[in-house]
Amino acid sequence: MRLFRALIHSNFFVAGVLGVLTCSTYFNISNLEHRWYVIVSVILGSFTLYTFHRLYKIDFIPKAQLSDRHTWVLSNEKWLKMAMVVAVFLAMIILPNFAADSIVWLIPAAIVSIGYTVPFIPTDSKWWRLRDIPFTKPIIIAFVVTYLTYAFPVFEQSGITELVQPQVARGFLERFLFLLTVTIPFEIRDTLADKEAGLETLSTAFGLKRAKQLAMLISVAWFASIAAGLVVMMLWTPIVVYVLLELVLIYSISRISDQWNELCFTMVFEGFIIIYGLLGMLLQVLA
Repeated sequence: MRLFRALIHSNFFVAGVLGVLTCSTYFNISNLEHRWYVIVSVILGSFTLYTFHRLYKIDFIPKAQLSDRHTWVLSNEKWLKMAMVVAVFLAMIILPNFAADSIVWLIPAAIVSIGYTVPFIPTDSKWWRLRDIPFTKPIIIAFVVTYLTYAFPVFEQSGITELVQPQVARGFLERFLFLLTVTIPFEIRDTLADKEAGLETLSTAFGLKRAKQLAMLISVAWFASIAAGLVVMMLWTPIVVYVLLELVLIYSISRISDQWNELCFTMVFEGFIIIYGLLGMLLQVLA
């Protein structure tokens, strides 16, 4: 458990999760050639960004708002910084594999990711981060992760215009809806901290029950988006598999309570992302 806790709080786990999700894109879009350096770059880049988010001004967080992950980071800050430097170094070694256009189209995602944590929006009272904008946290996270794990492998290989192709655009929307579904629970997890920080989120504004209901509603939209195409192609086995995944997902969301700890949220909902990615790959292999 100590090792698992370290993997979670150090962001190695979430980086691996996004690596699985990126790998699944090459299975979901049949005309893409598998490219290892894209997957590795997403792992290294996401680890660096998440670690930056975790470390940025962590010393200024009031003790009353420190969660288990913050306490762990403060105890291992030196090692995390070293790991982040190594990740950046490795990313630079891989960088020559990419065309200049691919790197340019990653800049918007990088700007949004940094702006999520670093204040840059002027208001009457203070400078806002993107996460300070009411009700936008899960949308921003789901969109950036979809962009990195789905759009990036596509435009890196086929150009940015490929994203407007109907099949690719539908896949982008489907993944965004799934990620939005599993991101809302993490906002629920942070309800007390967000309330103390004065952030207006779904759970702080409408409460636990309403936030859970919205997550379940979005999960239904996700299932409808993926099932529609499968029904047209009469692929009944994948439909049954995704029905089961949807039912378990809704059940898990319904069981969220104030008693859940941070590791529980991570194991359940980041676990769903791994299952979702692996299922996509397995069903394509068996098709």
